[in-house]
Amino acid sequence: MKVKTPTLPGRPSSRRNGFRFEVADVTSTHRGTITDVAPATPASAVANALAARLALPANVPWVLRDDSTGNYLEDKTPIGDQIESDSHLTIAPRTHLGAR
Repeated sequence: MKVKTPTLPGRPSSRRNGFRFEVADVTSTHRGTITDVAPATPASAVANALAARLALPANVPWVLRDDSTGNYLEDKTPIGDQIESDSHLTIAPRTHLGAR
């Protein structure tokens, strides 16, 4: 199932600046290209908005992982400071194993 670009918090970035990323859930059931998030938006706000858009359980904390490095994104740090444009991310349940 293709995911429509969700409405995410923060001022949307313009297509001129080219900030975009690919995202999939841990089962790869949902995949999509995100182009409407401001790079200054904290990663936790992006993860929560994506989880809501994908209809993932609301009672589970969610985290984003950069697929190229395997690192989890820092919650309070702007997403644009942690990933490059065209990165591939996975949204996953926050666990005690490596996620902060």
